[in-house]
Amino acid sequence: MTSITADLALPPSPPTVPPVESSTHRIKPVELAAWVEMRLPRITQKWLREVQNRYAPGTRGLNGVLEEFLGLLASFLPGMLGPYREQVEPLWTRTSELFGAVAAKRGLAAGEVIEEVQILREVVIRLLYQDPPLAGRAPVSLREILRLNRTIDMGVTHASVGHTDALFFSLFEGSGVPEAPPAADLVEELRKELDGVRQELCQILGDLPGTSWAAEGDREP
Repeated sequence: MTSITADLALPPSPPTVPPVESSTHRIKPVELAAWVEMRLPRITQKWLREVQNRYAPGTRGLNGVLEEFLGLLASFLPGMLGPYREQVEPLWTRTSELFGAVAAKRGLAAGEVIEEVQILREVVIRLLYQDPPLAGRAPVSLREILRLNRTIDMGVTHASVGHTDALFFSLFEGSGVPEAPPAADLVEELRKELDGVRQELCQILGDLPGTSWAAEGDREP
């Protein structure tokens, strides 16, 4: 009787296998926006370094405010990639035009200001490969890459517009070259402009992207 019972016993249950993550999963817009936001200090530092490497030390800068300006521009990316894009976009174009106008006062040529904004694309794309969202467990969709590219293309276009407008108005004023005010006055005026942009962006998003993260922990040496 014992042997018959043993023969009829059910086989042991197979070990539980964790479900395999679906290969069809793609990074969502909010996930990509969060990934960018967490890396804003690194993006800003890399962008600043590449911009500064293009010029002789101490030239074509803004006495320390250039990093602040680039950081503010980079902080638009999470908003442009996320659900607030329509509200953020007009401010992004206006701030890009401001960057172009200031670039003219810094003495940059049209091609140089375009290159400066293009660097942002290179920095973000490199990081996407070096440190991908979700550790690379899910790919970033083509749609999100195109959205990122369109955002930066828009920045390039409007920076060029701002640069051209600055030259145009200077031409009517007589010299044809924007007269840069004294460095201290330019920096003070620019900081007021950036503060205004910051406030507007905070009104849309509720907080300035990147300020909730520990910047020092994400900076490169």
